[in-house]
Amino acid sequence: NDAAVKAAYPALADLASRIGDRQVRAMGTLGGSVANNDPAACYPSAVLASGATIITDKREIAADDFFQGLFTTALEEGELITAIRFPIPKRAHYEKLRQKASHFPLVGVFVAQYDAGVRVAITGAGNGVFRHTGLEDALNQSFTPEAAAAVTIDASDLNSDLHASAPYRANLISVLTQRAVRAALG
Repeated sequence: NDAAVKAAYPALADLASRIGDRQVRAMGTLGGSVANNDPAACYPSAVLASGATIITDKREIAADDFFQGLFTTALEEGELITAIRFPIPKRAHYEKLRQKASHFPLVGVFVAQYDAGVRVAITGAGNGVFRHTGLEDALNQSFTPEAAAAVTIDASDLNSDLHASAPYRANLISVLTQRAVRAALG
């Protein structure tokens, strides 16, 4: 039951309740969302930012090798995700601005800090979830909102559609990263 899971694994239960879209929480699974790799889904950003390992019925795949573009992953035909292993960060936080009609993120930013460094994953802004090395480099130097604010976000590879322009999404990446860092710092 949910109460037992929350008691045994509070961080995992918290991840699902905080960043899962209503549809995923009601009927979908974490593995299904990750396998679908919708460019605006929340869970892929958590998997990528955390450097998780996707475990299938055939092998283990690092998150950095798993997501390959729009609705595309490293899964082979018939291969099923059986588990996802998440390393525990020193701190992490996810911020998103919901697209009003779908409630999927217009842009979402997941920031995770580990002893080995900071990982930043962006969803909703490009052709699938992606890491932002410029933000990672800045936050590795100084894990502060000010360090994130100093990074110029290039809009040239970002989506532009009826919901938001690429420059608007670039601005959201900056603002949401600053908010995520501030929240992660407590």
